[in-house]
Amino acid sequence: MLMFYLSLLDEQYHPIFLEFHARYERRLYAVALGILKNHAMAEDAVSASMIKIIEHFDQFLKIYNRARSEIGPWAVIIVKNAARDILRKESRTMPLEETWELSAPEHLEGESAFLRPVELIRSRPETYRQVLELRCAAGWTAREFACPMGLSESAVSKRIERGRALLIEKLRDEGYAYERR
Repeated sequence: MLMFYLSLLDEQYHPIFLEFHARYERRLYAVALGILKNHAMAEDAVSASMIKIIEHFDQFLKIYNRARSEIGPWAVIIVKNAARDILRKESRTMPLEETWELSAPEHLEGESAFLRPVELIRSRPETYRQVLELRCAAGWTAREFACPMGLSESAVSKRIERGRALLIEKLRDEGYAYERR
């Protein structure tokens, strides 16, 4: 992610941002984790904060040049707000299950029992196929592929939710048993 952040900044500001990142990333993560109580969500909050800081880098530079000791508290406020935003979004959306198990139909065994769900993911409409592949196969979070897809996190989460529901329905039709773990 650090390389991504740096790509958003003019090269002349890289040393300043690298110093800031090295000094405060763990502290920001600890603050976010304290609010969210979830490692992945805390990482998302820190990432959102870093992007917000880069978006307002002129303000960052004013504080940095005036009094470097004020940068930490300023960044903590940003990460707290990002964590609270995540909590608000989580309360509005159905949480995605991280673990789920499929029992294959009796007529399918071994590799074919595994390959059929993969084929079904690939046969979903493009809107859902892409997010299901990134989520299930690559393990990406909604935040990680929202930006490259040009969508909001909530739109990606909704696509994952709908795509997963369609996939589960199709798997059940084919005899797979879906169980939450």
